[in-house]
Amino acid sequence: MDSPAVNVEDVTKIFTTKSGDVTALQDISVTLVAGEFISLIGPSGCGKSTLLNIIGGLTSATSGRVLVHGSSVTAPPEEAGMMFQKPVLLEWRTILNNVLLPIELKSGKRESARHVNQAMELLSAVGLADFAGKYPHELSGGMQQRAAICRMLISDPQLLLLDEPFGALDELTREQLNLQLDRIVEGVHKTAILVTHSISEGTFLSDRVLVMSARPGRVIGVVNVDLPRPRTLDMMQTGEFLDLTNRVRALLESGHDLGEERIPA
Repeated sequence: MDSPAVNVEDVTKIFTTKSGDVTALQDISVTLVAGEFISLIGPSGCGKSTLLNIIGGLTSATSGRVLVHGSSVTAPPEEAGMMFQKPVLLEWRTILNNVLLPIELKSGKRESARHVNQAMELLSAVGLADFAGKYPHELSGGMQQRAAICRMLISDPQLLLLDEPFGALDELTREQLNLQLDRIVEGVHKTAILVTHSISEGTFLSDRVLVMSARPGRVIGVVNVDLPRPRTLDMMQTGEFLDLTNRVRALLESGHDLGEERIPA
C-alpha cells in the first residue's frame, strides 16, 4: 500500500468576526495516499477552500493538525503546488516566462536551459508550445489556465492543491481541461486535492469524492470512484458514471439540511 501523503487530523477552524465566532470547519479528518486524487464538494460557504488553504499552509487550523509527508504544516510546504480559479499570470511576462517564474523565485536567479526545456515540454503537453512567446492578453481564458497548470508543475510538486481552477470557464473548455489534467496527473503520479462545485468534474477526476455539509463543514460521506484510468469523456455517458454522480448529489442534498449557512468561510 502507498504511504500517506496527507493527514488531516481533527481539524476545526473558527473565524472571529465583529458579530461573533463562526465555525467554518468542524472535526475534519482525511488521509490521502501518495498518487491519490480526491475532490472536496459541498454547499457554498461550507469551508472547502478554507480546508485547502489549511493544507497548503496559507492559514492555520484553530485545532487539530495537518501533516504532509509526515511533517506538520506550519507554512506552505515546498512539495505543494497550488492553482486558483483565476490564472493570475503576469501580463508583462511571456507565457514561457510566466511558467518559469516559480524557478526564479525559488533559486533567486534566471532559469537554466534545462528548466526552459522542461517548461516547453509542459507547454507542449497542453498544446501551448506555439504560444510560448505570447503574452497573457493574447490567449483565451482556457489557454491561460493551461499555462497556469504548467507553472504549477514546473517545480515538480508532489502535492497539487486545486481551488476551482476551471470554475469560470465554459462547459466544453472545462471538460477538455479536465481531460488534460487527468492525463498529466496520472502520467506523473501526483497527489491532488480539488475543490469544486461541479459534481461531474469531481467524479470524473477523482479516486474519491468527499462530500461536505453546510457550515460548520464536516465530511458527511465519501463516494469511491472505481473508473479505470486514463479517463475519457465517453465515460461520462455511462450508467456507472451517472450512478456515481447521483450518489454524490444525494449526499449533497442531505448536506444542505445540516449545519448553518450564514457567512461564507
